[in-house]
Amino acid sequence: MLATPRMAGPIVSRAMREERTLGSKERPVAGDMLLGLVRHQCALARMDPDPIRAWLLLAEDGVPDLDDPVDAYAMALSVPGELADEWWERLGPERALELAKTLAGRAPVWLRELRARANVPVAHTRAGAAIRLDARANVQTFPSFRDGALELQDLGSQRIAEAAFVAQGCTVLDLCAGAGGKSLTLAALGARVTAWDVRPSALRELDERARRTRLSIRIAEPSGTYDVVLVDAPCSGTGVLRRHPENRWKLSYPVATQRELLVQARRMGGRVVYATCALTRRENEEVAGEGTTLWPEPGGSEGYFWAVCA
Repeated sequence: MLATPRMAGPIVSRAMREERTLGSKERPVAGDMLLGLVRHQCALARMDPDPIRAWLLLAEDGVPDLDDPVDAYAMALSVPGELADEWWERLGPERALELAKTLAGRAPVWLRELRARANVPVAHTRAGAAIRLDARANVQTFPSFRDGALELQDLGSQRIAEAAFVAQGCTVLDLCAGAGGKSLTLAALGARVTAWDVRPSALRELDERARRTRLSIRIAEPSGTYDVVLVDAPCSGTGVLRRHPENRWKLSYPVATQRELLVQARRMGGRVVYATCALTRRENEEVAGEGTTLWPEPGGSEGYFWAVCA
């Protein structure tokens, strides 16, 4: 698992479902332990190339002493030193440590209410149309999910879609739609949405989600102009490390692609909303200019950046 560039979460989930020697209560614990290996791979590798041996060293001897606070921070967070340097300088020690604690934890499950009065049959907390589950549950078994009244969507992603919505009936191009979570939210708010992505598989998933939720979304290559163009650009994913811990060891910064997408968006829209799930200046302010940054908060949203560029 540690050697593959694929997403660790789905791999672990599938492995736990197929592992018949574990009981229903043991599987979540084993899954959390395996994802812990992924989350802390960089830190463990500094102790020993073998991650299991490193875990044993950690259990026996504790965390090694490090004189430099930023070096210790990089090791604790299991991220490259330059990323730790940026967060430490940008946030200051107190908020940087809060961020580290957040990213080391388990991401909350957030739902979006696409139709009013959708029933959620487990303990939950509502924040407008956003719903955080306060208990573990298989969302796909909820009648309201199967009926299309609810959809899985991170809180940060929901806030970006809300920022891109202008008025009932506005035309919105979701230029990097992926599987379409923000497209669904925008359509539920009353926008006329065109969605596009370079990955056909993502668009097929979006089409299936739109059918289930009974929301009208036009899937087509962009043409003409739109009231709003939303660019949720490919990025390093440093803001969602708790949901995708494997991002720690495959970091890349596609700044050239981000700039190209922003230029394309400005040709087609009067209002452009640029967003990433990254927490680096080079991918955010240096591409889009100063904007609003949503940093992860304990129990709150994932780490997204968004800015209105035009």
